[in-house]
Amino acid sequence: MKQSGNEAPLTIRDVALHAGVSRATASRALSDYGVVNSETRDKVRRSAETLGYVPNVLARSMRAGKTQTIGLIITEVGLSVFDLAMRAVIEAAHRKGYQVLVSNTNEDLSAERDSMRVMLEKQVDGVILVPSAVHDLRFISPDALKGKPVTLLDRTLDSLDLPSISADNRAGARDALDHFRARGHTRIGLVVVTANIHGQTSVRPDGLVSTLHDRTEGYLEGMAAAGLPVGDDWVWFAADGGETARQAVRSILDSANPPTAILGSNANVSLAMLSVAKERGLTVGVDISYIGFDDAPLAPVLTPGLTVVDLPIEAMAEAAVENLVAQIASDAVHADTGSATALRSVVLPMKLVVRGSVGPVSGTVATGTATT
Repeated sequence: MKQSGNEAPLTIRDVALHAGVSRATASRALSDYGVVNSETRDKVRRSAETLGYVPNVLARSMRAGKTQTIGLIITEVGLSVFDLAMRAVIEAAHRKGYQVLVSNTNEDLSAERDSMRVMLEKQVDGVILVPSAVHDLRFISPDALKGKPVTLLDRTLDSLDLPSISADNRAGARDALDHFRARGHTRIGLVVVTANIHGQTSVRPDGLVSTLHDRTEGYLEGMAAAGLPVGDDWVWFAADGGETARQAVRSILDSANPPTAILGSNANVSLAMLSVAKERGLTVGVDISYIGFDDAPLAPVLTPGLTVVDLPIEAMAEAAVENLVAQIASDAVHADTGSATALRSVVLPMKLVVRGSVGPVSGTVATGTATT
């Protein structure tokens, strides 16, 4: 008979007594370890179901020194690339026998700090972290982590010796420039959305996360290698993917010698580009060419389809789980120093997905006018 809620909590001893077996046998049958014949296992499980016994998995895991739980601290739930990452981490972790505790920081360092504190309080076995900043990182220093393994996903941190799974963003930017140049474009702009500024600016801000830093560097390196100038108003940084990103696109289109093509740092810039093009009556791929970083579900079904530099985020997420579980399983963390055994960081290639948003260069760019 199942409990009404007023009795003392059921224990494994109650199940063993009901099934007519020893406590050790009941424990093995419910935990799927050791040698228990199938008939006895089924009998114990029927007894547990009849009594309404639910094993305290957390307590059992804590006694074993592990909770079989990992933390995932992510920066922007709702952005397709991180939604894919979250799903891939959860699925890969489940295949390894781990549950995942997820926290979203919205690119806020204080929220990231709080999230890490909660993860440590919850006694997760390790954390996969998408860092939101490159400064003030004492909360993920070896002393603060107290031996808890961490794997960085998507972004790297030069100031800390933590294994990371990232992509070759510099090469991705250069590939985009090569594609523009193959269609005759030599005046190419860049819009970067970054959370560490307010409004928009043509002055490169300090503290860009590694992905944005490398995409910016890849653009500048690619332009320099091709012997192409970068106009003063061709590179803009915006605080978000809304109005500030749209204004950054407008600023490029309104410059004295406007680019014929624009590279966007993520899917938020892609939305801003499409919005401004519609606002001004421009056809992407005809009046202005565009390539964005990160694929999105709508990118292939738009007219024209958006050419993108695709981040292999699902493969990266799976590799991050493999990396973290390897740290956990191999006891890679040394309790006496709080430092982790160095595990290999991985950099995966990006892929240029060519669709229809890059057309041949025309003599002049059609900047358009805002409609009312």
